[in-house]
Amino acid sequence: MSYVTVIGAATMDISAKSARRIIPCDSNPGTIRRSIGGVGRNVADNLARLSAPVKLIVAVGEDLFGAEILEGCRCVGIDVSHCPCIAGVSTSTYNAVLDADGEMHVAVMDDSCLLSMAHIEAHADAIADSRLIVLDMNLDAGLIGEILGRFAGIDFYAETVSSTKAQKIKEHVGRFHTIKMNALEASVLAGMEIESEADICAAGDYFMRAGTKRVVISLGARGLYYRTRDEEIRLTTMPLSPQNATGAGDAMMAGLVYCSVAGKSAAYTAEFAQTMAQIALMSETTVSERICVQNVEKQMRGIKS
Repeated sequence: MSYVTVIGAATMDISAKSARRIIPCDSNPGTIRRSIGGVGRNVADNLARLSAPVKLIVAVGEDLFGAEILEGCRCVGIDVSHCPCIAGVSTSTYNAVLDADGEMHVAVMDDSCLLSMAHIEAHADAIADSRLIVLDMNLDAGLIGEILGRFAGIDFYAETVSSTKAQKIKEHVGRFHTIKMNALEASVLAGMEIESEADICAAGDYFMRAGTKRVVISLGARGLYYRTRDEEIRLTTMPLSPQNATGAGDAMMAGLVYCSVAGKSAAYTAEFAQTMAQIALMSETTVSERICVQNVEKQMRGIKS
């Protein structure tokens, strides 16, 4: 299994969970935790826990948070030898407030520490040897286009992050092998409302016509839509009481990447990716310590791990 390169963002995540219904403009009792995060870093962390060789390229500041992020990555087996440390810039920080049931109430992101094309060119040889490249949409829109052009011929996977950030690849959808998104992000990229089952299929048709080889639309409690040019899979999901919804999409992307490099079938891949998201939802941390291939497969078979 040759290595995967993930290019995107790494942050220090500060998560505050209210013990009861949030009262705006007031002090709410609850718990506050700090953990290493960032979409690209989260994807890489999940991949490392699946024993997939992964290089991470993110920018961090020359500060305590930056050092903690890099050391945390090394501890789980992520190659961070290509990550630039930028002097005079604070490491990006993400602060989320969760309500009592674990759903995000509001979040604030300081993403002033970002990669540039100069950083990418400095490590172009390593990137060019990648099995595939995962891009998260926290990157600058212009940089995304430059990377797609610079490494054309390698399969690109898009983690859309949000409906606003998904718009960065609206003109590039056909250049991605895989785009993983939720229904709102898919509606932005496809230019259509996605409410009914027919709408979901129509969105899948749009991406196939545009040239995307695979689209995966996370539908939350409604399950998962998985589409390639040859197969269309619709999965439902079990009822859950989420502990933390922050890292579920990142875990799902890692599941898709792992199954691609491991040569798994479409049916297995769709179920594996959905199960990764379910495990993440039930974890209080952004990346679940339960993530490993054995535990995911046990949950796919309905066996408690």
